[in-house]
Amino acid sequence: MDATPLPLNKIDPRGDLKLRVGTERRDQGSEKPTCFLVCSKALARVSPVFDRMLYGSFTEAKPENGRDWTVELPHDMPSAMELFLHIAHGHLQKAPRALSIHELFDLTALTHFYDATHLLVPWVRPWVDTLMDATSGPDDAAVPKLIWIGWELGHRQMFEATVRRVTMEGPGSMFAEGSVLRQLEMPSDIIERICAVRYETIGALLSVMRSFVELLTVVDEGPRWCRHATFMGPHRCESMILGSMTFCLTRAGLFPIPEDARGVEYSILGLYGAFSSLVIHDIGQPAKGEGDHAGCNPREYLVDQMKAVLATMRSPVKDGDKEQLDAQATRLRMP
Repeated sequence: MDATPLPLNKIDPRGDLKLRVGTERRDQGSEKPTCFLVCSKALARVSPVFDRMLYGSFTEAKPENGRDWTVELPHDMPSAMELFLHIAHGHLQKAPRALSIHELFDLTALTHFYDATHLLVPWVRPWVDTLMDATSGPDDAAVPKLIWIGWELGHRQMFEATVRRVTMEGPGSMFAEGSVLRQLEMPSDIIERICAVRYETIGALLSVMRSFVELLTVVDEGPRWCRHATFMGPHRCESMILGSMTFCLTRAGLFPIPEDARGVEYSILGLYGAFSSLVIHDIGQPAKGEGDHAGCNPREYLVDQMKAVLATMRSPVKDGDKEQLDAQATRLRMP
C-alpha cells in the first residue's frame, strides 16, 4: 500500500496508533482503504495477535524515532475492522442489532485472525437469530459462509443445518473451483467431505437410471424387464418405456445420462426430483386377452431405488467436528 493520505476515522480521538486498512482489491468490492486512529493498548488488551504485533519485536512495533506510529493492514476489510475497533474500544452502542451473512462472515474471519472472537459473544444471539431466519434465502454465495460462521462461533445447530443444506440443495456451481464454498479456509476438512458426499450420491442416482436404461436394451438372450416377454418376442413394452424416459431425460438435460457426477448442475434433491417426476408410459393391455403391461411400469421401482440411495447417504459431519464445535462454544463461553 502506498502512503497516500486517507480520511482519518477517529475511533479514539486520543489514540496513539494509526491503522491503514484495506487496499484497492477487486475482492473487497466497493470498500475503500481507510485509516483509523486507535488506542494501541486497547487493541493489545483484547487481542493476543495485536499484543505481539504492537508490543513485540515485529516491524509494526512503535518506532523509536518519534515518527507517527502507523501499521499497514492491507488484507483486512475496512468495514469489518471498523466494527471490531468500536467494540474493542468499548463503543458498545456502535454494534448493530443485525448483520447480514456477508457482514458477519467478514467480521468473524477478522476476529479469528486476531484471536478476538470472544468479544462478539454479547451480540451473537440476536445476530445468529437473524441469520437463521435468512437461511432459506436465494443467495448461493452467502449460504456456504454460514458453515464458517457456525464453526467459528461454536454453533452446532447452524453448522450442521447448513452443511446438510449445502450438501443436499447446493447446485453444481456452488461446488465449482473458485466458488465461495471452495474458498472457505476451514480448520476441518468438512468442505472436502461435503463435496465427496455430493459426488457419491449424485453418482449413485445416475447409476440407478443408467443401469435401468441398460436393462431395457438387453439382448433377447438375457433377462428382460417386461414381465410378459418371450424369447425373440416383440420389444414393444420396453420400447415404450425407454422412449418416454429418453424424451423426459432429454428435456431435463440428462440424456445421455452423465458419466461424471462433477458435471451435473442439479443438486442432489433437484436430481432426485427430476428423476422421480419422469413421465413413464407403458403399453397397458394392447388387446383383449393379452397380458396387461401396466405392471411393467418402472416408476415405483426407480423411486424405491433412489430413496434407498438417499437413505444410505453418509453424513459429512463427524463426531470430531461436533466435539470441536462444543469445545469452541465452551472456550467462548457461548450461551
